[in-house]
Amino acid sequence: MENKSEIITDDVKKVLQDAFRQLRDTVVIEVYTKEGINDMFNDFTVGLIKTMSELTDKIQATYYKIGDEQSKKRNVFRSPTLLIAPDKYNIRYTGAPAGEEGRSIVMAIIMVSTGQGILTGDSKKRLQGLKEKREIKVFVSPTCPYCPQQVLDAVSVALEKKDLVSVEVIEIYENKDLAEKYAAMSVPKTFVGETLIAPGLKPEEVFVASVIEGKPVEYVMPVGREELREYDVVILGGGPAGLTAAMYAERSGLKSIVFEKANIGGQIAITPVVENYPGFAAIAGKTLVDLMAKQAMEYALVLQGVGVDDIKKLNGGFEITTLRGTYKAKAIIIATGAGSKKLNARGEEKLAGRGISYCATCDGYLFKDGKNVIVVGGGNSALTDALYLDSLGAHVTIVHRKDAFRAEERLQQAVFQRNMPVLWNSAIKEISGGMVVEKIKIEDIKTGQTKDIKADAVFIAIGYEPYNDIAKRLGLALDEEGYIKVDGKMRTSMPLVYAAGDITGGVKQIVTAVSQGAAAALTAFEDIANPYWKR
Repeated sequence: MENKSEIITDDVKKVLQDAFRQLRDTVVIEVYTKEGINDMFNDFTVGLIKTMSELTDKIQATYYKIGDEQSKKRNVFRSPTLLIAPDKYNIRYTGAPAGEEGRSIVMAIIMVSTGQGILTGDSKKRLQGLKEKREIKVFVSPTCPYCPQQVLDAVSVALEKKDLVSVEVIEIYENKDLAEKYAAMSVPKTFVGETLIAPGLKPEEVFVASVIEGKPVEYVMPVGREELREYDVVILGGGPAGLTAAMYAERSGLKSIVFEKANIGGQIAITPVVENYPGFAAIAGKTLVDLMAKQAMEYALVLQGVGVDDIKKLNGGFEITTLRGTYKAKAIIIATGAGSKKLNARGEEKLAGRGISYCATCDGYLFKDGKNVIVVGGGNSALTDALYLDSLGAHVTIVHRKDAFRAEERLQQAVFQRNMPVLWNSAIKEISGGMVVEKIKIEDIKTGQTKDIKADAVFIAIGYEPYNDIAKRLGLALDEEGYIKVDGKMRTSMPLVYAAGDITGGVKQIVTAVSQGAAAALTAFEDIANPYWKR
């Protein structure tokens, strides 16, 4: 096999060398491949591990062919497969650790070498009660920004309970038969044995409890509530608005903390390319988020995978209850954003995650080679998704309720230049199929006529609805669409509660979110020092 060491650039090699300085014990990695099956991914995997082993003497790599005695001993039948420290732990990657999963395998190697996962004390205490074996399968794709976190939580569980827990990270494109068997067309998707425990990224405590129970768990009480912790500002949401608010709050002298129940970055983390953020002609959304998060973490504590279970208005502040304990704050900044709207078509709920997706970046990779995919919508998100899927090699048809797009002119031109079919004045009435999406029923809004179209996937991008549960709990004033009403300084209807970003409606742009986050933090500083409602 030719030398694949140049699969990683010199800049990345330097980053890896710095990361591998954390390695303590030698980590054995076994690589299994079979010629004629996923050859391109085999070459990538061999090249990646070869390069890693050249960067440190703490990684010992050995290479085997599937079908030989070693592969039979290890029960390896799929190509490529990676086993990490197989004589000590049960951790395997089935499929090449490319793209986003490159991050997870580097961290997994470090965790195995040091024997230290990323679980909190609460989760470790919980795992002491696990007495039965658990086989965890995490389905991933190279383009899913949420997948590495779920993988690392799973690996951490395997480290804590090495005699009882096995973890298999399965790349869906290279293992389409498994993806179809488990209906894992939307990632991350996690199973214990044959039972689905997490259809998406779950907070650590919920994930660990689900592994222990062997079934989905929706709510987890802390093992022991930590003592009340006090902050000047608690920020709900770790997207651009929340991260910026944290920076400006801390720079103003306000002690702040950020809670993000899902993944840092919000919608930007799943945006393939951002072309309208000042200072960057073009930048991957995930890269921009990482830069923002790194800067914010230099100022404030940012907790990922931590949602808010309850919030109460008290005299002199607020009490916020989370799975990590209870916090007290003088002020609250709500930057919880907005999520994708549903079509409410027949079959949508049944086939969600089985060919119906609201994240083209996460799930599009499975449909890259000539699959027939439908993109629903006419705004920036829909056309961005359509262009992304087209670039993967999918056959894209756009379905739009109106006779003209509302997206930016540049995006429209790009779509028209690629000659993508567009069904104008059309709506999806039904999505059908057995285990996965097979066809859709389209209605012509003007004539009422319907027709069936064969489809392998439907990507829905018809706008957003606000994540306003906290706002409702506090009784904040909302507009007719459910967005939080704010004034020019990002004040809500309740003193010392502010809102910023997509949760306020209006122009949903990154630049708007960061400006609102800064304004909210500066207003909070002003109001804490000089309460306007008392004047």
